[in-house]
Amino acid sequence: MISLQKIFGKDDKFFTLLEASAEEARRSVQVLNGVLSTPDHMPSLEQFHQSKETNKAITDKIDRGLVHTFVTQLEREDIELLSAALYKIPKTVEKIAERFIISAGVVRNVDFSKHIALLDAATQRVVDLVKLLRHIGSGQLDQAKALNNQLQRVEGEADNLVLDTLRELYSGRHDATKVMAMKDLYELLEKVIDRCRDTGNIVSHIVLKNA
Repeated sequence: MISLQKIFGKDDKFFTLLEASAEEARRSVQVLNGVLSTPDHMPSLEQFHQSKETNKAITDKIDRGLVHTFVTQLEREDIELLSAALYKIPKTVEKIAERFIISAGVVRNVDFSKHIALLDAATQRVVDLVKLLRHIGSGQLDQAKALNNQLQRVEGEADNLVLDTLRELYSGRHDATKVMAMKDLYELLEKVIDRCRDTGNIVSHIVLKNA
């Protein structure tokens, strides 16, 4: 028997799945940060691929759930949009791992500590924002705005960091091959932050609509 809770959209399965997707996205970044903190150790691409596939499986489960659910607490389009945005995070992380492995010979001794701090901060804000949705309509607007503002500041710091690193790369003190490899990595690292920013904007929009 289908419960009235599910018929009228009180089932929390979509909140649970979206939270799981956010946590998996953060986990993929934590694995990446571990690699970036020891660039002289060659990572395994499989762990990044597995994280992406796990998130994809969650996304597929959300899509199937929407097909078989008549009423949802959040608008279907919002659920789909947020799910897709979350999936893009580990997908981009896997690309970084691929580039990292390819350019392993020229990235040794590179200091990624600033990138690690920004990635960690951004993904934590994403997790916190997604968890707010479960309590939507319960005065979460101010908290969502505060978290999203923090995420925007992280994204701004990431933009400045890219400019600083590119300025150093183009200083003429580095081999051309290293410049190309590092430019690619730095831009992909910034893209992960951008994915987090996009996710934060989506959550903030959802919270605002349901306030």
